[in-house]
Amino acid sequence: MRGTDIWDGYFDTIMDVLFSIGIEKEGIVKDYFYLEGWYDEPHPIEDIPLTIQQLKAFDVEKSDRMESLKQVAVELVEDIIKFLERADGEVIIERV
Repeated sequence: MRGTDIWDGYFDTIMDVLFSIGIEKEGIVKDYFYLEGWYDEPHPIEDIPLTIQQLKAFDVEKSDRMESLKQVAVELVEDIIKFLERADGEVIIERV
């Protein structure tokens, strides 16, 4: 099984930016906003193309986090998008 671990601080930075730019609360953003899905147990990303679209809207200039967090978040978003674009089958997200 392939995967990657992402520190909550980076993930929160990404999600906070998506909220601040007005991304619709659907897909992974909805799950995060309502604390659904992977907060309780491993959970599939139900709409990978939607998740990619949402992540492509990420604009680090909308973040009020520390520069070090912002720099890593940009690279992380790019890596997640590449991972999702290459995904062949189900992708699971899990809070550990």
